[in-house]
Amino acid sequence: MKNLFLAGAAVLAAGLLAGCGHNAIQYGDGLGFDAGINPENYTLSLNLRYGKILSAVTRDNVEIEMTGKADADGAAGTEKSGSTAVTTDGTLKVKIGRQINGAAADLVKAGADPDKVVEALTGKEAASK
Repeated sequence: MKNLFLAGAAVLAAGLLAGCGHNAIQYGDGLGFDAGINPENYTLSLNLRYGKILSAVTRDNVEIEMTGKADADGAAGTEKSGSTAVTTDGTLKVKIGRQINGAAADLVKAGADPDKVVEALTGKEAASK
């Protein structure tokens, strides 16, 4: 049973570590807690947040647009009542264009025309600039 657990953990770790992570986008809305360590001076960072948060680590040719709105309408006075209304609304748009890497990037570095490389990869004539 122990070996089966270790084999499962190894497969899970290999899948997580070997994944492609060049366009990582994380969006959160609500209550969140983040903890981390600053490697430059080894200080601990703790962050408790309530609201919207967008974290994006992207490569070239990516457009991100986020809009948000929050409205709160509460009753005046010191007493709490059930008439307090809070609404949030927003949109998140992510547009990822063509991202070339690997052998195609090596061709461009070696002096090949980027438009010809895109044309060869897609079978379509590259858009003029």
